[in-house]
Amino acid sequence: MDTRTRHATAARDRALTRVNHLTWRAGTLAAAGAVLLGAGFAHLLPTHLPHPALGGGSSTGDDNSPSTGGGIQGPATAPGTTGGGSHVTSGGS
Repeated sequence: MDTRTRHATAARDRALTRVNHLTWRAGTLAAAGAVLLGAGFAHLLPTHLPHPALGGGSSTGDDNSPSTGGGIQGPATAPGTTGGGSHVTSGGS
């Protein structure tokens, strides 16, 4: 192998090493940024999530409720029917 080929091979190896290090640094910074971003928005998560009804065959007196359980059931009243003055619009505007 002549001198020019050895120098070209060494230059290529240095460049690949540099790109490899930059890639690892970028990945590490992206992961750290994702953790920081998640921590910054963690206060928006609800602290208590409602549990879905895990059917047991109990009837609620509704004609629309399934007689044999297992599925997720909707709320007892539709949104906006509580008389609270709020208005729910489906589809925007």
